[in-house]
Amino acid sequence: MVAKVIAVFNQKGGCGKTTVSMQLAGTLGLRGSRVLVIDMDEQGTATRWASQATDDTPFPATLSNLAMMGGKMHREVRSQIENYDFIVIDCPPAVHSPSPSSAMLVADLSLIPVVPAPADMWAVVAAKQLAAQAQATNEGLKIRLVPNMVQKNTTLARDTLGVLAEDNEIPLLKAWLGSRSAYRECQLMGATVHHVSRAKDAISEVDALVDEVLELVNH
Repeated sequence: MVAKVIAVFNQKGGCGKTTVSMQLAGTLGLRGSRVLVIDMDEQGTATRWASQATDDTPFPATLSNLAMMGGKMHREVRSQIENYDFIVIDCPPAVHSPSPSSAMLVADLSLIPVVPAPADMWAVVAAKQLAAQAQATNEGLKIRLVPNMVQKNTTLARDTLGVLAEDNEIPLLKAWLGSRSAYRECQLMGATVHHVSRAKDAISEVDALVDEVLELVNH
C-alpha cells in the first residue's frame, strides 16, 4: 500500500504549521503507522523538535530534512511512497517558496492552519489561491482549513471561525487545536502532547484532528 501524503502549508509564519505537522505525524506513529515527516523549512523546527527526544523514547515518526530540494522535493516523496503509510510535509512560511507547490503535486490532502485573528484571515487568501492552482494539476487533492491556537471562549474566535465556516471554496475542519502550553511543552520533550502530563484537553484535540484526517484520506 502506498503512503497517503499530507502537506501542511500557509504563506504566513506563526500559524502553527509545524505544530499541526508534528502532532499529526507523531499521533499516527503512536497508533502504529509508519510515518515520514519531511521538513521543508530552512529553520528546521520539526527536525529540532524530533531531536529533543531521548534514545529510549524517540519521536514516533521518521524525520527527513529536504529544505534544500525546494521545488524538486516531490521526486523524493515519490521515491519513498511505498516505504511508509503516511508522509507529512511541513512546508516553509514563504510566499515565493516553490515547496508548497511541489508538495501539493503529490499530496492527497493539504491542510492550511489558520489562527482566528484578522491578520491571519487576510493572509490565508494567498494560501487558498495557491491551493486552488494546485488542484488544477492534482485533481484528487483535498484541501481543508485547520483552526489553530484557538481561544475558544472569546468573541473574536467565535466570529472568525464563523466566517471561515461559511467559506464555500475550502471547508473548515470540525477539529481544532487550542492555545495551550502543552503544545509548547512537548517540543522540548521531542514528543506529541500525549507525553505531557495534565494535557487531557490537548490530547483530545489532537486525536480528533487525526480521526478527521483519516476519514478524509479514506484510511
